[in-house]
Amino acid sequence: MNEKKGFYNDRTGLILMGVGLAIFIVAFILMNPLGTNLGVSESPGRIVLLYIFAIAFCLPFAVYFMWKFAQRPDWLAMPGRYMPGMKVKVFTPYSLVAIGIIGALFAAAGLGDLGGIDLQAMIIAASAALFGSVVSFFGLFVGQIIARVLINPVWVGGVSSGALSLFPYTLIDASIWAFFGYVYFYFVHDQTGPFFPRFFKAWICGEPVHQVWWLMTYWIMKTREDAILAALNDWVILGAGTFFGIPYWWLSGFIFVPVGLLAGEAAYRALSGGRGQSKK
Repeated sequence: MNEKKGFYNDRTGLILMGVGLAIFIVAFILMNPLGTNLGVSESPGRIVLLYIFAIAFCLPFAVYFMWKFAQRPDWLAMPGRYMPGMKVKVFTPYSLVAIGIIGALFAAAGLGDLGGIDLQAMIIAASAALFGSVVSFFGLFVGQIIARVLINPVWVGGVSSGALSLFPYTLIDASIWAFFGYVYFYFVHDQTGPFFPRFFKAWICGEPVHQVWWLMTYWIMKTREDAILAALNDWVILGAGTFFGIPYWWLSGFIFVPVGLLAGEAAYRALSGGRGQSKK
């Protein structure tokens, strides 16, 4: 679809994101999850607010960056196979197989964290670097649903909130990687110059979204006291983490995600024969 014409364009996407963000902010203020109105952590009211965050804001956010990604046929094509003027559809045998592979790997990684090693984070980061926005979004979405329904069911513990919150949590996470896939291709695959400065730009743009989106879920789904304690354990307190005592989100941001991105970059270069992708 042309960037300026058609029902969905750059302006429409930004408007939908802005409206969705406004809806979520109003809902957050009125429902006040930091107060006592919504009750205990994981309460039904909190799940409703999580759905509002996921559908009103995160979904338009993801759609916008997937649409931006899809405007680039050279990004949609298999690495090293694009030729100027080639028309490439968003969903091709290549992208559908990639979604299936990432979904399967992400689901299998959902069996456990291996003592703090987040395989799912590394797999989806590799997907963002290798395939970009569309495959990362749908691969994570498919993989997470499979992981939490078939491999490690969310209802095994008898808590209904896990099943009810599966869809919004998955949508929120998938939206992060739709964005990460776009910024990675924009800075790393579409620009020239030394690799690591471009890599750092992509990481520094994508990782704050990764961190902030998940931090927001803490304040939505937990009471003020529980949210503060969880945030301290996962971001601040040394010794609280399960992997050498390092807080979980430090590991995610500084180790798991960069390692995954580098793995995806290596696969991208291997598929493209070491060549940079042709520019549009």
